[in-house]
Amino acid sequence: MNRQTSLLSLLMGSAAAAGLAWLVINRPPTNPNLATALLLLALAVTGLLAPLLSWLHRRIPFGGRPPSGRAALRQAALLGLAAVALVILHLRELLDGTLVLGVLALVVLVEVFVQSRREPA
Repeated sequence: MNRQTSLLSLLMGSAAAAGLAWLVINRPPTNPNLATALLLLALAVTGLLAPLLSWLHRRIPFGGRPPSGRAALRQAALLGLAAVALVILHLRELLDGTLVLGVLALVVLVEVFVQSRREPA
């Protein structure tokens, strides 16, 4: 992930986080507002984590492969979807510590599967 993409990702994540904060503070909790809040949460988590994961891939090359910007973006999107799933479970009052670990383990397993299916460099 190059510098411009990282900056754009940070800008998108910050804008989504600001929009999410505005929505939570100023709007009543209706179903369309909840759907918008979940979408903004996914965008905020993805946008703010993608540059961090890209930096981490440059510092620690996993598996001896050269770092990939798409891998960092994919992992950030997976974590964004996991955050949305955890929020939905929390709103339904189904969330506990074991389920949090299960969702995070599922994210790790999906990423391991995708990495194992990738062709060698």
